[in-house]
Amino acid sequence: MTINAIKYLLFKYAICLNYQFVIITLTYGDFILSIESGYPLMEIPFAHRYQCWFCGEPKDREISFPKEKSSNTLLTHPPLSIPCCNECATLIKRCAFESIFVYRYAVKKELAKKHQKTLSIGSRWTEVELQESQLEGSAFEGFKRSAWFMFKLQQARINFMGWPIYIDGKSLEVEDTQYGFAFDGTIYADLDGAINHVIDAFYLDELLFTRVLALLGKDKFAYAIRLCRLYPKLSTTTRESVFLEIVESLAIEET
Repeated sequence: MTINAIKYLLFKYAICLNYQFVIITLTYGDFILSIESGYPLMEIPFAHRYQCWFCGEPKDREISFPKEKSSNTLLTHPPLSIPCCNECATLIKRCAFESIFVYRYAVKKELAKKHQKTLSIGSRWTEVELQESQLEGSAFEGFKRSAWFMFKLQQARINFMGWPIYIDGKSLEVEDTQYGFAFDGTIYADLDGAINHVIDAFYLDELLFTRVLALLGKDKFAYAIRLCRLYPKLSTTTRESVFLEIVESLAIEET
């Protein structure tokens, strides 16, 4: 089978999800072929070729950032694809991130929350104290043997900072957003801080609000709140229909 024939078959059976192609990779002999989301894949140094950019664990796939092309409105840099493990790829459900670095911070935060018990081992014991502890019983012996290793593993994932982002030989340039975000007389450290505050203050559906905000842009922050306050908590099916209604009412073509 020729390489062109393989490419044809891959395109023929490509899966379409969220208006973008899911990445499918096939190894054939010495060739590795992939169908990408349409976003350029960040350059991967040889030493990191099998790693997740977020946590350093073995990568399982590439993810698109942003998840939906309609979210490009908020981006301070071009969209891209990133190598990622399955866990990091599924931690964040919402949209409305200004950059991949803000998104990475959200991933780290959720990762730390998910593995909070394991990470707390380091604040309770040192490695020596753990080995010299008087814990008895088979269960405790297993804990003593594996606890420090698991703590160091999760700690390394949280501390991992990836590698510099280059696309086609050029460094990713991100607009400076360090001056904060102002809304309703309050200056927040960043847009993400404002989003988290108004979601709690106005009882907004997080996934709907961030998706609408990503579509409208941060200049219409207050308008996005007004649109979404009518729908505080939604099921997945209802949320999608509400979002499409909002898109239709705004006469915006979702991409």
